[in-house]
Amino acid sequence: MFDTRTTSLIRVSTLASRPEFKSDLSEELRKIKESSSATREELYEIFLQTYLFAGFPAALESVRALSKVFGNSESNRKSEEEVIGEYSNYLQLGESLYKKVYAANAGLVREEMLRLSPELAAWAMIEGYGKTLSRPQLDAKTRELCIVASLVQLGWERQLYSHILGARNVGAEKSEISEAAKIGAKGDEKKLEIAEQLIKKIV
Repeated sequence: MFDTRTTSLIRVSTLASRPEFKSDLSEELRKIKESSSATREELYEIFLQTYLFAGFPAALESVRALSKVFGNSESNRKSEEEVIGEYSNYLQLGESLYKKVYAANAGLVREEMLRLSPELAAWAMIEGYGKTLSRPQLDAKTRELCIVASLVQLGWERQLYSHILGARNVGAEKSEISEAAKIGAKGDEKKLEIAEQLIKKIV
């Protein structure tokens, strides 16, 4: 069983993935604020990474919901120039995390992405693993479990399996990945069944 913090973050990751869960997300955020089960900073990190899997609109509207419930945060706020100036480090950060997530399969996954699209391969490394998922405000294991939940809900099976493996590679137990998948399925038995079949493949 997850602690309350992890459950809360996985739940909001699921709810942020689809526009039809908009009111549920706001209600969940109010509950989190009342119970102090997760910090605003942690929630913000989940919503930032949402754009990688559910799109920029999902991320923007999730941050908007966060601001309505928690208010705007002035702590550690950076200027746009500072954010852009950090790009020089993203490739190195991305490569380091990418190797942890994909472990022995890192080279094969990279080769396939380069074959399909050099642009998307580069963006995944810089934008995804470097700029977004390497941010130190949230640990890799929690991030991967939240990604699993989102992808169960969204139905992208190939990417789901990659991140099931990724969650395992950064320290998640099989039971934790299954629990994240159950939260992500949100009662949809078909989605959960697909996820469980993929989880069974991992050692």
